[in-house]
Amino acid sequence: MTPTMGDGGWQWLGAGLVFPAQPTTAEFAGRPFAAEVLRSEPAAVEAEEPTPDAFATDEEFSRAYAAWEARYEELYDAQEAGAVFLSEQGCGYTSLLVMTGPHRGAVWEDPRPMGGGIEPTGHDFAHWYLRWLERTERQLGT
Repeated sequence: MTPTMGDGGWQWLGAGLVFPAQPTTAEFAGRPFAAEVLRSEPAAVEAEEPTPDAFATDEEFSRAYAAWEARYEELYDAQEAGAVFLSEQGCGYTSLLVMTGPHRGAVWEDPRPMGGGIEPTGHDFAHWYLRWLERTERQLGT
């Protein structure tokens, strides 16, 4: 994935962070990286998921569920702010490069589709990139 100048400024095209297969804007990547701070928030929001039996009508439930879902998606996306997508690991599991704050330059893994949270790898971009090159060379037999 490479930075590209678009109508709205710099962006990363391809598998984006805000929405799959959408660009990640430089503005979004420049926000404070908050995955560490927001680590426990998704579980709290998930616990508040509305259930149909708590509402008198289907319409009331639909409105409440839509509001809950919008809040959950906003929180989900907020965890990716301040980072850019590096690679897909499979099954939605991704590697992210932190662009802002004290973790700038660090690679974090995002296994949220498998029930995990965004976690640090303990490595910087140089380490991640060298490992990627070594793996690629092995696969190509060079």
